[in-house]
Amino acid sequence: MSTHWFHDHMFSFTSQNVYKGMAGMFNIYSAVDRGNEAINDGVNLRLPSGTAKAWGNLEYDVNLMIADKAWDANGQLAMDIFDFDGFLGDQMTVNLVYKPFFEVERRKYRFRILNGAVARFFKISLSDGSPMIQIANDGNLLPSPVVVTQLDQQGIAERYDVVIDFSRYSVGQKVWMVNLLEHENGTMPAGTVSLSQALSGNSSDPCVGKFLEFRIVRDPATPDVSQVPSVLVPNPDLSQIPVARQRTFVFGDDANQTTRDPVTSFRGPWGIGTDDGDKLDADFGRISAAPKYGTREIWTLQNDGGGWDHPIHIHFEEGRILARNGSASNVPAWERGRKDVYRLRPDGSVTVSIQFRDFGGMFMEHCHNTTHEDNAMLLRWEIDNNGAPFLRPLPTPIPKPQGVTFEPPTQILGTAF
Repeated sequence: MSTHWFHDHMFSFTSQNVYKGMAGMFNIYSAVDRGNEAINDGVNLRLPSGTAKAWGNLEYDVNLMIADKAWDANGQLAMDIFDFDGFLGDQMTVNLVYKPFFEVERRKYRFRILNGAVARFFKISLSDGSPMIQIANDGNLLPSPVVVTQLDQQGIAERYDVVIDFSRYSVGQKVWMVNLLEHENGTMPAGTVSLSQALSGNSSDPCVGKFLEFRIVRDPATPDVSQVPSVLVPNPDLSQIPVARQRTFVFGDDANQTTRDPVTSFRGPWGIGTDDGDKLDADFGRISAAPKYGTREIWTLQNDGGGWDHPIHIHFEEGRILARNGSASNVPAWERGRKDVYRLRPDGSVTVSIQFRDFGGMFMEHCHNTTHEDNAMLLRWEIDNNGAPFLRPLPTPIPKPQGVTFEPPTQILGTAF
């Protein structure tokens, strides 16, 4: 059970294609999170959803893709593809809609909030400062719900699932989602403003303030039988699985390129260093790590600068944050579930436990500030099973108009395996 999204991933064009709207959200259900709040079988959590279908009801389970945009004088979507720090828009959209509103009933709703921007972080509250219940972060439900009046900073591609109870309002009232996080450029947020400051409209950042209006229009036709249990989905116990290896990845600028393959290698200001090696620009032919199938590893993701932030997405497998800046006490309750995007914060680090299961093959990790990704902050890694019929290492696929050909890897880092 989880909240996910998919988007165009054409390297060097990911940012602009996602910005244009080549992205969508999808939900995965299970017996625990059925998408039918009326089924009371001792397994289904009965989270807000609806009852019309056996599963996957969306009447009260709503996906929200939040992103900033800009338009030119002709009303056409505009973007500066040469802003390598990250492009910022000046207007907020929800599900690609400008100035959206949503009519709701006086009952509980679940909102699956995706940061679908290309460089902007968000920090969300309600306009009256009333509580929200966070039940999930990225792909999975938390072990326990967390009551907050402001969500944490939400990096690009992170998903926050929250429950809002509109029964506390009267029919005819309105309440808004509000963004409290200011940006001056695309490298990182400039800071959080107070709710009153955000509502005043005086911020220099036009995307601070109200961005989604809720109109309370009626009482529910039937009683609200949904609930938010005190226990959601406990984390798996991996303590009996030994740690096979520890790796470190450093994310920053001034990267080098050590390969010259004209098809697979790229150059840009951003890059990733692996296990004390130089920061390198992306090369699809380079294998930077190859953990063995079924093992567990500890990966430390480190930001090498204080002038930027990076939300790091590790493809394929979710992990658990063990520590921030070396300390488990720095991990807040809403980050203690399973995740696949990890905000590093300026000069920060995140230590993650990952078990490599299910499928061998070729994967990647990258910064999800998609401009940083497009400008070479990406690397390839593989899950290797160390035996036939698996190919070690996998050949690099080279897509061409005439079809896909395969080449040997350009480079295998000495400490990759």
